[in-house]
Amino acid sequence: MLDASLIKSLLSHEVYQDTNPRLRADLFGEDFRDLYKAVDEAHKKYSTDLSLDEVWAVWELTNPVATRAERAEIKDIIDDVRKAEGLNEELAKDAVETLWRRSMGKQIAEYGLEMSEGQNEAMSKLQALLERHAEGWMPDDFGDPTSDDLVELIKKVGDDGRWKFNIETLSRYVHGIGPQEFGIIFATPETGKTAFVVSLAVAPGGFVDQGAKVLILGNEESTERTQVRAASAATGLTALEIADDPEKARQIYRARKQDRLIFKDTQDWDLDRIEAYISKQKPDVVFIDQADKVQIGGLFNAGHERLRELYRRLREAAKRHNCAVFGLSQASNDATGKTRITYDMMEGSRIGKAAEADLIIGIGKHAGSSEDTEPDHSRFLTISKNKLSGWHGTIVCNIQPEVSRYVE
Repeated sequence: MLDASLIKSLLSHEVYQDTNPRLRADLFGEDFRDLYKAVDEAHKKYSTDLSLDEVWAVWELTNPVATRAERAEIKDIIDDVRKAEGLNEELAKDAVETLWRRSMGKQIAEYGLEMSEGQNEAMSKLQALLERHAEGWMPDDFGDPTSDDLVELIKKVGDDGRWKFNIETLSRYVHGIGPQEFGIIFATPETGKTAFVVSLAVAPGGFVDQGAKVLILGNEESTERTQVRAASAATGLTALEIADDPEKARQIYRARKQDRLIFKDTQDWDLDRIEAYISKQKPDVVFIDQADKVQIGGLFNAGHERLRELYRRLREAAKRHNCAVFGLSQASNDATGKTRITYDMMEGSRIGKAAEADLIIGIGKHAGSSEDTEPDHSRFLTISKNKLSGWHGTIVCNIQPEVSRYVE
């Protein structure tokens, strides 16, 4: 029984002192309240650890006219406490905190009921109650302030802790992305978002080569197709060359990725399930394709409100799981045919999604580049938000679609 275990813990003067600001008799069941009052009286008078025999003596002194039945009842309760297992100090504190909040809520509700029945004095009672306890209602354990150890801080926020981009110019200006950081990659359809992802992940010099464990979650096209693209990026073999000798390609691919590249179809998964999977796999870098389609709970007045909350939670997921997270998104029609596309051209949001990101990369291309007889493989990587290095601008590179690589 909690009452018995808690009173046994309160025999310690240290536990009593730590919990005393919130201790009161009505936290306990009626059978234990008199015994608690004896414990409280003894601590106030003697300021030392107590034994149950000493508590019994205090109870006798404060109840000189108690009947034989009352004395027998208290002795039975003391026996229950004697048999109970005491709570450790932290658990005792949590128990008192919970019981105190429950008691306060009940008392506030009772005053509210009295107010609804027209008892005018109930409002003043409620105000007095809140004034007495408002300060203790909020937590007062806020942890240590941010460290001023610049050596350790530089290790955490400097480039040494980030996974490097394997595009030389991009790496020179942005370097890469690290734990607890959230990035967005967006482009118009058929520009090469997925190729960009697998190129960053497993093309030569990519995250996997640097020792990162990479998780690619797909809720749009099947990740089986993306896995084949990744095999091309890793091995330099085209899909036709892989099909000619799949066993050889498999050996090369597996040797390159070394079980550090994981694909998972997440169609119809909500964010809670995605987070549970991230927690299980413990990756260093996560790509979510497409992030906008991830479901979250809640009621929203408009689509852009849902997207802002979704991207806020994706940012929090990066912090919570100590990994880098990239969300892939479509560009709006404003980006069609443009080489330089900025975060205000993302689909479905005003600036809500952009507000949550540390890094935003827009992939642009020339108008009609996929319709001409001679394909235009040039791509333009525009950094329109960058809290990591502060650099903004556009980098020109090329896509090699046959092997899903981005090169300069």
